Amino acid sequence: MNITYIVGNGLDLQYGLKTKYKDFYEFQNKAYISRKENEEKYSNLIYESLFSDKENNYENWSDFEYSIGQLTKDHDFISSNIEMKEKFIDDFSEVVDDLREYLRLQQEQNLEEGIVIDFESTLNDLKNSLPVLNQFTIDKKFKENLYQHDIVNILTLNYTNVLDRLYDRSGKSFVNKLRTNDYNFHIKSPIHAHGTVDICTVLGVSDETQISNSFEEEQKESLVKNLVLKNYRENMDVKNSDIIKNSDIIILYGVSLGETDKYIWSQIAERSISSSVPVIIYHYVPNFDPGNPTRVKRLYRNVEDKFIQNSGIDLELEKKLRDNLIVVIGKTIFNLMER
Repeated sequence: MNITYIVGNGLDLQYGLKTKYKDFYEFQNKAYISRKENEEKYSNLIYESLFSDKENNYENWSDFEYSIGQLTKDHDFISSNIEMKEKFIDDFSEVVDDLREYLRLQQEQNLEEGIVIDFESTLNDLKNSLPVLNQFTIDKKFKENLYQHDIVNILTLNYTNVLDRLYDRSGKSFVNKLRTNDYNFHIKSPIHAHGTVDICTVLGVSDETQISNSFEEEQKESLVKNLVLKNYRENMDVKNSDIIKNSDIIILYGVSLGETDKYIWSQIAERSISSSVPVIIYHYVPNFDPGNPTRVKRLYRNVEDKFIQNSGIDLELEKKLRDNLIVVIGKTIFNLMER
């Protein structure tokens, strides 16, 4: 059976990296001011728009990516001018390089010797971590796939290498205690769906509707994630899709479910609906208080609604997808431990 974890920036934050969007915003704002002071006639269209808003309220990277797409739509002087569109692409490329450099600084932190990921606890607690009402779903899946080992895929949306370094030193195979036979969990190497800081760092929007339709095809290939992946010529888009298409259980952790990854949520939704694949969504709430049932119910519903909305599925399929969604609030996975 194939179990797929799709992890986002929440996992890097859990591991102590300063990779919130606001961390980059504050760092790059100072760098941009310094760059303008030292380079005559220097400007960057994206930074000018971004830093003109001193009370920037973007919470997630997806908000930032979406704002880049909106910038192409909201400013006629960009969308109506060939030279300005080319400058926009050049400026966007500069933003990507600046982000790569910032993330390199973050991932260079020393990992404490002897600290590993406790994959075993996360996987063997997969059932018990769910709301009681949903736990039978895991039993059902294992019964449907009785006589086989369980392959665990990790598809990370992060560019940093901390997960990879921790993976290399951690145990990767152990007995599956959720089964009554002697089959094992086997954890495969993390795959970077959007590249790393060194290889094909993919920043941008989900599809062409999120940018101005005045941009040429070649320009879109710099801004639209699927097009960037396809034109990188390493079949990254195909590999990502194949993992999702072959998953029997899909688990989302540390992701914002934003619009700029809609193409991924859409693939997950299609897989879930076509093959009754459960989609488990871990939702982080700081200082979560489970005592108020009305608040908890609303949280469950809000997370489900956001995933459904940003997956772009047809309305007639909504109920079928919602029945496959399982929301887990205030719990963590892939915790660290001493070896």
